[in-house]
Amino acid sequence: MKNIKKILNNNHYDGITNEKLALIQGGDLGTALRQYRQTAGLTAHELALQMNITPATLSNYENNKRRPDLEFIRDISQQLDFSADSLLKKL
Repeated sequence: MKNIKKILNNNHYDGITNEKLALIQGGDLGTALRQYRQTAGLTAHELALQMNITPATLSNYENNKRRPDLEFIRDISQQLDFSADSLLKKL
């Protein structure tokens, strides 16, 4: 298991590649995604449609069955108006 603090390099994620993100284990990214979605007042179905993904894909992300790529993290943070850094800290 990789140390997330080393990968984030002092809470800055510019240096993270999708390959490095895939190596990170643990954390609770899915719960954080669900909380941001609920705070925005969206159902999983509504957010999935907005993000052009299937509800099943979003469910897999929220239940920590799959890890979203960095592009998705960037896009969802913009869609729900939160910092991608705050989401990555949940890893």
